[in-house]
Amino acid sequence: MDEFLLFGHKMSGCLRRAEAVVTGERQQIRYRIAGLETGSAGMTVEAIAPKKGPDRRMEVVGLFKKTVADLQAGAFTDPRWTLDDLRGFRELIAPLKRTKQVWVDGQQLTSQYIANIDKILGSSVGAEGFVSGRLERLNVHNRNEFVLYPPIIGASIVCHFPDELFERVRDAIKRSVTVCGTLFYVPDKPFPDRVHVRALEIHPPDDELPKLRELRGSFRGCTDGLSSVEFVRSTRDEQEN
Repeated sequence: MDEFLLFGHKMSGCLRRAEAVVTGERQQIRYRIAGLETGSAGMTVEAIAPKKGPDRRMEVVGLFKKTVADLQAGAFTDPRWTLDDLRGFRELIAPLKRTKQVWVDGQQLTSQYIANIDKILGSSVGAEGFVSGRLERLNVHNRNEFVLYPPIIGASIVCHFPDELFERVRDAIKRSVTVCGTLFYVPDKPFPDRVHVRALEIHPPDDELPKLRELRGSFRGCTDGLSSVEFVRSTRDEQEN
């Protein structure tokens, strides 16, 4: 029974992750157990329509079921999931030691399910660098992390940071920032999946940045008396030589 309850808890976490991928927001959908089976323990879970906002239950549950099936089959290709999400899906069955079989929506999850996830996690490549975006979703419950949203729809990066950066991270919530550290990439993804942050720069709001017209005349005299055409040509010639 303990493992049955543990599985239900882990499945709830995976459904929350699926909702975050689909909606980009915090959990709105609640679930209830609509049926229980004794003997070979089984349960039927029903998604409850949210009280407000669009009804995305079919998309969320559909994404969860498809992801589980794809991971079991070794056919996972959805770029919206992060490595942290995949670790959550791994925990769906990894802690179950005494349970002989696990089925989700008619799909049996076997040791191959875990092996396929481990293969994806093991392919992550780390490199030193930096990346910019909007800092949101600070989480300090048993971990220090936030989510960085680069300027591309659907992209998100989980960032882990040391305790000494906490105050700076807190000041940066909902601000545009650049983080520097170790970036971990999954093959074929343009942005890193996660970052171990060593430094963080907070950028000023857009309305505090100088306007283009305010820069007029700021660089007067920097061409050493040459016209703009002559200056560009001389710079180009220097680079070619």
